[in-house]
Amino acid sequence: MHFRQLTCTSVILACAIAVFAAPAPIAERDYDNEIEARGWDTHMIPRYGGHDLVSESYHAAVLEARAPPKVVPRPPAVKPVAKPVAKPVAKPPAKPAAPAKPPAKPPAKPAAPAKPPAKPAGPARPPAGPAKPPPSKPGQGTPPPPTKPGQKQCGAKNGKGKRAFDPSCPSNTLTLGGVTRPITKVGDQGNSAVTYKVDGGWPDPTNGQMVTAYAKTGSRPGTSFAEEAKWLAKTDQLLAEGTFDGHNFIVFHGVSGKFKIHDTSFFMTLYPLMQKGDVKGCEAAVMKKIDLIVREARVYVDKYGILHTDIQPGNILWDKAANDPTLIDWGRAKEVGKWSAEIEAAVRKQAEFSHLKGEEKLCHDLSK
Repeated sequence: MHFRQLTCTSVILACAIAVFAAPAPIAERDYDNEIEARGWDTHMIPRYGGHDLVSESYHAAVLEARAPPKVVPRPPAVKPVAKPVAKPVAKPPAKPAAPAKPPAKPPAKPAAPAKPPAKPAGPARPPAGPAKPPPSKPGQGTPPPPTKPGQKQCGAKNGKGKRAFDPSCPSNTLTLGGVTRPITKVGDQGNSAVTYKVDGGWPDPTNGQMVTAYAKTGSRPGTSFAEEAKWLAKTDQLLAEGTFDGHNFIVFHGVSGKFKIHDTSFFMTLYPLMQKGDVKGCEAAVMKKIDLIVREARVYVDKYGILHTDIQPGNILWDKAANDPTLIDWGRAKEVGKWSAEIEAAVRKQAEFSHLKGEEKLCHDLSK
């Protein structure tokens, strides 16, 4: 009993010495708990060793109890490594982001000067004001209304307050000898002439009655039709001639109820022959019309002493059955004395060639 008490007293004394004498606390560790954790029982310590055995055992326990605290410094080694890495990385990106803002502000400032240009736009209004009155006063800001419903006005405005004549226009107005009539384009004659139909006719200078009429002018200003006008006057076909807007015109009698041969019923009889490839049968039928053409050419020679020297399909008009030809386009006519066999042979040869062999030939093989 005395030994047990002495041992407990020694242990308590040793603990007190260890607490006060130790250079540093052992991380709030409890020696008794440490001993219990290691399974030491003070009651089971051998008694035959005396105090030395107890002291050595206790000293060993203290040494072992102090050893674990040395491992404690490891966590602090990990913590400082994580902290410094996180702080420097987060700060640098935040700092450069700030300078990005200043560049955005400068562009916003120069945008302000855009307002001054808007102010000078104010004086632009006064010029717009005077621009409106000029067209409104003379009434020339827009093209004049058409003379007839649906009629298109063509030509550039000239300095005389009217539209200049334009041969390319499908419709226009012609003024000659105090007579003004609307005209409608019929077609071009090569590269030199343009033909128009006079809408409503033209007054005949001999009796003032309106007759079917056509007008002819050059595709370019300055083209003259004096030679043709001479032959038209000799055959009593000329109605008017003169200059309009820089273009020379002739107006002559037209033929009512007559057509080009391609628009006749006769030509429809030729079409089945051409479909079969019977070109000779087609030419034989056309030859019967050649006699009528030669007879018509002789009428003008006998009556006026003028020979038409340009006999081709485009210069001949026919009735619907193609039995009554009329010669047109007298630009290449010439004066002759009397009708003769030589003249007849020349007229027939020209008519046959132009109708059967030339560029305007009527018969083609359509079977291929």
